[in-house]
Amino acid sequence: MTKSNLLIFISCMLLGCSHICAQAIDKQHLSIGARGRYSHVLDGHNIYGTLIDSHNFCTFDATVGFSTRPEDGRWFDRAFNYPTFGLGLSYARLGTLDFKGDSRLGDIVNLYGWSEFNFIRTKHFKFGPLLELGLAFSGEIYDYNTNRNNTFIGSKVFAVFGTGLHAEWLFSPHWELQAGVYLTHHSNGMTRSPNLGINELAVGLGVRHYLSHHTNRAKQAEAPERPKYKKGLNWNVFAAAGVHSCPTELDGILVSDNPSRLAPARFCGLVAGETVWRYHPIFGTGIGIEMDYNANNYRQTDLLLTGKEDPNGYSSFRVGMYLKQEFWYRRISVHVAAGVYLFKRCGLTEDVSTTFEKIGIRYHFGKQKGLFAGLDLHAHQFDRSYALEWSLGYGF
Repeated sequence: MTKSNLLIFISCMLLGCSHICAQAIDKQHLSIGARGRYSHVLDGHNIYGTLIDSHNFCTFDATVGFSTRPEDGRWFDRAFNYPTFGLGLSYARLGTLDFKGDSRLGDIVNLYGWSEFNFIRTKHFKFGPLLELGLAFSGEIYDYNTNRNNTFIGSKVFAVFGTGLHAEWLFSPHWELQAGVYLTHHSNGMTRSPNLGINELAVGLGVRHYLSHHTNRAKQAEAPERPKYKKGLNWNVFAAAGVHSCPTELDGILVSDNPSRLAPARFCGLVAGETVWRYHPIFGTGIGIEMDYNANNYRQTDLLLTGKEDPNGYSSFRVGMYLKQEFWYRRISVHVAAGVYLFKRCGLTEDVSTTFEKIGIRYHFGKQKGLFAGLDLHAHQFDRSYALEWSLGYGF
C-alpha cells in the first residue's frame, strides 16, 4: 500500500466515523483514550506445532472517539442505547513470541475503526459489545526459502477484525476507566496464499478523556420521531469483485519443479439479486441468489496433487442461494448470510465446501433506496476465508 493510498484510507475512516455518528468533529463529542491489552494466541491451524513456542504478548492502543448523546435527539442513537464510534491505532508485539527455528512473525501495526454499543447504561457505568475492523501491517511474511513456517500471514497488508465486551466507569465528568475482553482475527481474506490467519484472545485496561463535560444520563425533552424507512419488500441487485489466492494451488506448486513460486491471486466476481423484508428501522431479513465467476487452475492442481482429473469436469462458475439478516444504523447496514451452492465443479482437491457464509457492511447513499457500496468477507466451513468482495449495487 502506498503512502497516498494509506492517507486516503485514513481520511475515509475519519469521515465515515463522523458521518455514522452524524456529528461535527467538535469538542462536545470528542474523546481520546489509551489502552493496554494482554493477549494470548489461540492454537488455530496448529500454530504451536508449526510456528511458535510461546503464547502471550502485549498490545498498546491509542484511540479517538465520537460519542452519541441523548441531547442530540436522534432515533437510531436512542435505539442502540447511545453507542460510541471512533478510530484506533495499535501496536501488537507478536514479534516477542518464541519461534521455532529461523521462523519469524513480526510486530503488527493495526489501524481500525471501532464501535461500542451498550446493553447497560447508567449514570456512571456502561457495558456491552464492541466491534473493530481495519487494516494491519507487518513486514515479516511467508517466504519459501527464509520463513517457511510462517504460513499464517502471506502478505504485508491484511485485515484485522475484532469483537468482544467492554465495561466503562465514568468517575468524573472528563475521565473514564475502561476494561474489556477482546477476540481478534488477523487475515488477508485469501487475497494472498498462504493465509491461515491468527486469532488472539485478550483482556485490556485503559482510560478515556472526554474533551468536554460528559454524562451518561442526560435527558431528552421528548422521544425522537421514528425515522422513515422503506417498509416491506425491497429488491437489491449488485455486482462484486475481488481476488482469491488458492491454498491448494500453492500445495501443487510446492510439489512442482519450482516450489519457491507463490500461488497467483486470481480474479473472482459475482452478480446477485436479493429480496429483503424490512420490517423495522433496524432489522431486515432476506433471501438472495448469486452467480460467481472464479478464475482457477483446478485441473492442473488435481494432476499435480492426485495424478488424475475430476470425472465430473471443471467450471469457473458457481451458483449459490443464501439467507441473510440485516442490522441497520442510519445509512449503514451490516449483514450476515449463510448459503448453499446449487452448482459447483471445483475439482478433487479444491477446498470449497457445499455451503458458504458471508459477513459484510454496506453504505447506502440514498435515505430510502438507491445506490449502495459494500464489502463482504466470503468464507467456507465457518473458518476459511475465500475472498474479500467489494460490491456496488442498487436497491428498488
